[in-house]
Amino acid sequence: MAAPKVSTDPLGDLWNHTMSPERTHLQCFYPSKITMSGIWLGDSPLDFSLPLLLFQILVITSTTRAAALLLAPLRLPRYIAEILAGFLLGPSVLGRLPHFSDIVFPARSIFILDSMSLLGLLYYVFTIGVEIEMHTVLRAGLESFCFAAASALPPFLVGVGAGYVALGTDNAPKTQAQLLNSLSFPIFLGATFSSTAFSVLARNIAELKLAGTDVGQLSISASLTNDIFAWAGLTAATALAHVRYGPLLCASTLVSGVLLFAASYLVVRPLLLKLARRAAAGEVITEFQECSVLVGVLVAALVADAGGTHAIFGAFVFGLAVPNGPVGVALVEKVEDFVVGMMLPLFFAMSGLRTDTAKVTNGNVAVLMVLAALAAAFLKVVSAVGVAGVIGMPLHDGMSIGLLLNTKGVIELIILNIVRNKKIMNDQSFTVLVFMSALITALVSPLLAMVVKPARRLVFYKRRTIAWSQPDAELRVLACVHVPRDVPALLTLLDITSPSNRSPVAVQALHLIEFAGRSSALLLINASAPTSSFSSPDTSGRSQVETQYKHIAHAFMAYEEQAAGVSVRTLAAVSPYVSMHDDITAAAENQNSALIVLPFHKHRLVDGGMVVSHPAIQPLNANVQRFSPCTVGILVDRGLGGVAGGARYRVAALFFGGRDDREVVALATRMAHNPGIDLTVLRFSQKGGSFTGSEFDALKERKADDACLREFRERANRSVSGGEVTVEYRERGVFDAGEMVAGIREVEAAGKDLMVVGKTPGLSALTAGMAEWCECPELGPVGDLLASKDFQTTASVLVVQSYARPSVGAVSLELGLGGEVMPAAARPPRPSALL
Repeated sequence: MAAPKVSTDPLGDLWNHTMSPERTHLQCFYPSKITMSGIWLGDSPLDFSLPLLLFQILVITSTTRAAALLLAPLRLPRYIAEILAGFLLGPSVLGRLPHFSDIVFPARSIFILDSMSLLGLLYYVFTIGVEIEMHTVLRAGLESFCFAAASALPPFLVGVGAGYVALGTDNAPKTQAQLLNSLSFPIFLGATFSSTAFSVLARNIAELKLAGTDVGQLSISASLTNDIFAWAGLTAATALAHVRYGPLLCASTLVSGVLLFAASYLVVRPLLLKLARRAAAGEVITEFQECSVLVGVLVAALVADAGGTHAIFGAFVFGLAVPNGPVGVALVEKVEDFVVGMMLPLFFAMSGLRTDTAKVTNGNVAVLMVLAALAAAFLKVVSAVGVAGVIGMPLHDGMSIGLLLNTKGVIELIILNIVRNKKIMNDQSFTVLVFMSALITALVSPLLAMVVKPARRLVFYKRRTIAWSQPDAELRVLACVHVPRDVPALLTLLDITSPSNRSPVAVQALHLIEFAGRSSALLLINASAPTSSFSSPDTSGRSQVETQYKHIAHAFMAYEEQAAGVSVRTLAAVSPYVSMHDDITAAAENQNSALIVLPFHKHRLVDGGMVVSHPAIQPLNANVQRFSPCTVGILVDRGLGGVAGGARYRVAALFFGGRDDREVVALATRMAHNPGIDLTVLRFSQKGGSFTGSEFDALKERKADDACLREFRERANRSVSGGEVTVEYRERGVFDAGEMVAGIREVEAAGKDLMVVGKTPGLSALTAGMAEWCECPELGPVGDLLASKDFQTTASVLVVQSYARPSVGAVSLELGLGGEVMPAAARPPRPSALL
């Protein structure tokens, strides 16, 4: 290329530029007007760069939050609220007010604001790259690639065709450079139509409770592949945009992109994998190491921009090189909140400022863009249905996958902004396509609600309790796990229930994963990967939760191999805690479970104290109890999983009468067959008469209690006579709660590993006053006492709530055992007689 000419007549050049049809606006700046001296000296904050930038950030973030709040009842993706906020601040709405744009977004501030938005976008795209692991894409399977190809190629062809048609309808005179530049427009348009927003899709799948289904898994893996395809198309189209400078420069742009990708994977990734292995071994990642990686994002972006691709491409490729393990999670957590909450809305605001409905003047081209966008979306659905038919999936699932893959997000908006900034696309097409992106994404959720119907269906099955007319029938248990430390106690509890080939136990282990944001999006595919894939001992490239899932699955598989009569299946539920009970109850219904076992919201420390694991677990357990389709048990673990192998399990079951306590005895009846157990069943009776609601109800409950205990004693006697187990049955009459607690202490003093109680005791007169100082209503009065630090026991506690029809769920409220937890400051101290 020839060297640029040195101007000898600046005034002449200025005049020629002013009179040229390609002239641009000239702006004059004051370099010293960055910070103000103060309003007391007559300075206006909006006349200075820094105060104006701060004011713009406040306006943009406030508008985005307000739009998200208004759209929250519609359950639309946040992407829609951000697009809407940018549109409101742009020339189409508020920009029409006199002097609004001149005051809030003056032309002299656009360069600074745009640079800030791109800086935030660099780190946002970097986090997207961190979430995507190439080996995850490659292991997705043939079905996933079929869906990805079917959802990408037809829309891409539609975009290419519509792009060339749009170029043919544009009769405006173009220079040769402009004509060559516009040739890349069809490819950009095809990449826009074929893209799928992985992060937005992941959140939609979590909210629709599809994470553990084939629909959710195939959609996530296909969207990962589509994301890679879209970025490759973006790079190729950016290189083609340089064709007007000659084929050599175009090829150089492509080669620079390939070299950057190779350098990231061959140089950067090995270094980060070494760091990840050290972090997995327990070494703390230093601030210098984290900052070095974050600075590397800027270096990669600078190199990519210098190479002619785009700075955003460099940040994305650098993110791909970061392993999604401890290092990746730490980096994402460092930048995500600030970037997503403060910086990314600036990018949407800049897109909104470029969106102007007044620029839509050519109706033919606008209609063409609308029809092309709708046709591309429709073809995604049709293609997905076709693939589903070929591979034997239900067509209904294929339609769901096609709708999910129509989810749009930041990647599409990035492509549109690049195309517009390079003057490959005019403002009219940009405005129309931004609107269509928001419209299609907004339509996905309601259409999915109609097609997928995520509401829990009513499943009819008979056995919903532990007690059953055929005691040796298979017991189906849903064991919920938050973290690997929950597993040993659950496995010990399963072992205590005495599974055998004659009386089998079917266990479904459900790993509960909180979907807290974009950083957990990749878990939707990793967490439900085949549990048998343990061939690679290196876990440095895995995310922390994926590694936890593998450990949990491996522990249950190992127990299945060594225990007789046990079948195990491990799944994951990725969901916000506020709606996670839906995943648990749906899993219980699908498995026809008779018992759900939940970990307590506190876990034991080394010194024996109990500390809260996560504050959201307690309301989660209460919601599961409320909506459960079967019996629920909450396990308070004080070291049950640490019982030495070969030692006898020492278990006590407390019986006060009532539905919940009959479930306790039914569980004890199963335990009575375990040859390695010392079992004590203690029945409490009220001295001085019964305090039940009516004589008829009292008699009915008494008969049910007596029948339950009679069956237990008969089966226990057969086991004891065979010399297999040690079973002790006692009865104790008490006048008040103090005597009741004394009786419990006598049993506990003998040294117990596990104490099993019902949530709602039948002798309500003994426990009515205990609700006033109940810290954990989900445990009931007796369970709360045993779990409290005041009782000072080392025994673990299992609190059982029997399945009951919703119409009788008011019993717990009448006894004061449900509802909100009373604040600690408002609770009276426990009576000294009970301590």
